[in-house]
Amino acid sequence: MTHTRFHGFMPRWIGPCLGLGLILLTPSAFAQSATSPTAPVTQTAQSSLSASAIYSDIEEWGKLRGALSRLQGVSVSISAISIDGALILFRYDGTPADLQAILARAGLELKLDGAGAVVKVAAS
Repeated sequence: MTHTRFHGFMPRWIGPCLGLGLILLTPSAFAQSATSPTAPVTQTAQSSLSASAIYSDIEEWGKLRGALSRLQGVSVSISAISIDGALILFRYDGTPADLQAILARAGLELKLDGAGAVVKVAAS
């Protein structure tokens, strides 16, 4: 059995929920089958990035969620949500810097460092 460790910011309630089995994260559910009859013959490699979203209140979450819903060329899956944060999986073509540029155009800030990826509404 493979164990995956998450390093970085995570809303405080997610750890206990994962431990109790209340949230199941299955990376295989996000995988695409190359043998699918609807899969194009020439597929480009798609990148994925898991990030923590942080926000201070419901209004800020609304802004963040609205910006995420308008992204072009990026698939967004919200795997967990709480009062002060969410776990998001981005699937996109290109590099993490390309994703940062796409999110910046939508008014979002993506920080990548050794602690993990964090997305939030960009400061005005």
